Amino acid sequence: MCDTGCEKVVYIKEGDTVTLRLDGLEANNEYLYWSHRSLQEGWLAWQHPLRGWSFTKGALRWAGRLSVSQDALSINGVKEHDFGTVVFSRLSNLHAKITPVKSFTVSKITGGLPEFVMLSCHVDTPPNHRKPDLYWLNPVGERITLSGGQLRVAVTGRDNGRWRCVVVKDDGEDTASLFITVLDLLPAPEFPLYTSEQSSLSVPCPFAFNVSWEQFQSRNVKKVSWCYIPKLYWHHFIINPQMILVFSPKNAEQGWRSNTSRGKGFVADLQKGGLILSKKQWGVEDRGHYRCKFKFGNSISLSRNVSVEVLRVVSSAGLVLHSGQSVNLTCSLGKALPRDHWVKWFPPERSAARSLLSFGRLDPAQIVLAEVGPDDGGRWRCELWRNNTRLTSAEITLAVSRQLSVWMLVSIGGTAAIIASLLLLILFSSKKNHVQTDVSFILSPSVRLCCSPKPKVI
Repeated sequence: MCDTGCEKVVYIKEGDTVTLRLDGLEANNEYLYWSHRSLQEGWLAWQHPLRGWSFTKGALRWAGRLSVSQDALSINGVKEHDFGTVVFSRLSNLHAKITPVKSFTVSKITGGLPEFVMLSCHVDTPPNHRKPDLYWLNPVGERITLSGGQLRVAVTGRDNGRWRCVVVKDDGEDTASLFITVLDLLPAPEFPLYTSEQSSLSVPCPFAFNVSWEQFQSRNVKKVSWCYIPKLYWHHFIINPQMILVFSPKNAEQGWRSNTSRGKGFVADLQKGGLILSKKQWGVEDRGHYRCKFKFGNSISLSRNVSVEVLRVVSSAGLVLHSGQSVNLTCSLGKALPRDHWVKWFPPERSAARSLLSFGRLDPAQIVLAEVGPDDGGRWRCELWRNNTRLTSAEITLAVSRQLSVWMLVSIGGTAAIIASLLLLILFSSKKNHVQTDVSFILSPSVRLCCSPKPKVI
């Protein structure tokens, strides 16, 4: 049991980010736990006093969407199954019991802050005729009985379409129709978008119900933006979203603006069907969540989060290898692959690994080449699959130099020795000839020019 005030209700819209704060509770040097009532066992996240925070692998529904600090838990891109009760507990020592400290009831706001519309349906009844009954049929065919001739509707996406006012007479029914257009965004995709390093990708933020950008503008759009929420790993703390690009219809001539380095390389475009964020060359630093947001003048905003995964092939020994060297090749998303994901390797044509990886089994995300040879040089490609759906592929090119054999080394050494000996012999012979020439040049003239008849000695 927890003390009075430990229960808190938090209202959030599906697709947004909810942050559950402990409001000053101190929990230093303790085992801490975050759990969700829908989990049969395990925790969303837990902290070891010495090792920091960890996320439970069993909580697959929350994979990649949780971030935690010492005083808060955040769930990014809230989904339907996230609503419910989240409990924070702690354990002061291993001999005590885990004690609930605070619970949060995460409740759903349907359609965000609601915008209301009044629907009126009146009939002129001739004298001496009974006033007919009236009711409305909404776009999904549900019957709504009128009270006083007017209907006040808190507009949500399901209200988009044709509404019919039905007049019930003694001899039948008559109808009058009107069409309501609701501005909304399509739900975020169930799965992340996948691309590979140095490849291009466009992140969509589509309008719902085939509405146009002009219809959005008619409702006084103040600002349109894209921001980035980094991919969450163990021991990472909550990080505020980083602005990528922002657009103000009031200053449309300025176009899309970016005040941070995060916006480098990104291009945004408002098209007929929605908002697009594109980049020609994605990198591992771009892994994370991308939020598109439309802010209106009446303080209402629409937003969606889209997760992006970037596949990469990594060589443990670099790209230039020597024959006989050992190397590990990893096909990675920067985290463990989900259970329903698998990889398929495509080695170079002449590589012996090609036959080892072609037995129809699931290939490992990491392969070990104990001794690479020249035939292993070339392009290595890795494909990522989810069940029977190919998601993306990445590749790497290895250069492998040949290893010299013992006989080749002996031959090269012998050849080098012979060449060195010849050079020494040539150099010695050349020096000897030079000395001989100098001696003859000095002595010959002395005989001819310097010798005169010696006087006879009496």
